[in-house]
This record gives sequence, C-alpha cells and structure tokens, in this order.
Amino acid sequence: MNRAAQALVLTAIGAVALRVGLTDEYANYVNAWMRWPLVLSGLLLVVLALTAAFDSDASDDDRHPTTVAAWALLIPIVVAFVVRPPALGGYVAERRVNDIAAASYDDPAVAPLAEGVTHDLLVSEFVALAALYGEAIEDRDVRLLGFVTSDGDGWYVTRLSIRCCAADASAYRVRVDATAESAPADDQWVEVTGTWVTGTGVGTDGDEEPALAAAEVRSVPEPKRQYE
Repeated sequence: MNRAAQALVLTAIGAVALRVGLTDEYANYVNAWMRWPLVLSGLLLVVLALTAAFDSDASDDDRHPTTVAAWALLIPIVVAFVVRPPALGGYVAERRVNDIAAASYDDPAVAPLAEGVTHDLLVSEFVALAALYGEAIEDRDVRLLGFVTSDGDGWYVTRLSIRCCAADASAYRVRVDATAESAPADDQWVEVTGTWVTGTGVGTDGDEEPALAAAEVRSVPEPKRQYE
C-alpha cells in the first residue's frame, strides 16, 4: 500500500471515530468515560494521515503499489460510516441474564431505602439488592427504567450494563407482576413503579429473577444512553 492509500485509510478510520465520539452515537458502543479518548484517537489518526500524505515519496510509492486487497480495507470503514447500528437489545439480553457477581456491592451492609418516597434504581441495582440485601428494598416503592423482554413465564423490564464497551455487556431483568393485558410490546421502553415481591430473586445462583409487583407501567421514549 502506498502512502496516499495509507493516508486515505487512516483518514477514513479517524473520521468514523470522530463522528461517533462527537455525537450521541458513542453511547451505543462505549461507556461515557471513553468518549473523549475516542475523539482523541480519531484526531490522532487524522494527523497521522496528513503526515503520511505530505511526506510522500514517489519512488517509495512505486515500490509499494496499492493492491485491490488493500483497497478492500475501505469497505468495512465505509459501512461503519454509513450504517449506524443501534445499541444492543433483547437478543443479547436473553443470553446474558442477571450476573449477580458483576452487580454485587462491596459494602458489607446496605441500609434500607427511605420510606414514603419512590426510589429510582438501576435494574442491576435492584437485582443485586434482591439477591443479597432484600431487607433494604422490602415494602419500598421503586421505579425501574428499561426495555421489555418476554418469555413463556411473563414479561420483564430489562437493561444492559457495560463497564467499558458493548462487547462486555451484561443483562439484568426483573419480572413484572401485572396483568397480561398490560404487557407492552417487546423492546418498548417503560418505567415500572412498584414494590419487590418478597423472596424472589434471592441468592446468587440466578435460578429465579426478582419480581416487581407493578403499581404503574408507563411507556417512555428510548433514552439517549441505553446502557447502565
């Protein structure tokens, strides 16, 4: 591959990284703290491309002609620039459900939630509390935000959590105890308000999901940041 081709490929990769990092699209792939490293990586690639372009050596280019296979490297880059895959959803959630070890807290004890108010909890927080510290959420009103998944046993409010990027995503879900008629469509985002069904989801073996006795189920727009 000659220097002109190298510069073009580096520019294309840098442009994709910049486009993802400078828009809300980054939230589909990486955690918030990785946004600016992604932008800096894109800028560095563009600078390297300019360096290669202005430091070209014609004789060197003659010794290293660009082959068709080398130009084929541009195909996935063009696809990545044109096609914008959505965040991971129900398909992944069904295969990576409720990893309690990943959601567990390091604190030796958790104080009960305050009474008389509705607490907004992450789905992963609720799963961990039900498994390990049920007394903290017993008879407390909580509100969970997530998308709907379902199986033969009912439907769930589900959320994906990432530590670094979408490749390490873990899924957490809570069964919603409500009438069948109230079940929203799969992948619909909802806010579910209710109380923990005491005794469900206890332990770390993952044999049973925690359940929420729903007092209210409200459909909401898809949030910009879909991962916890």
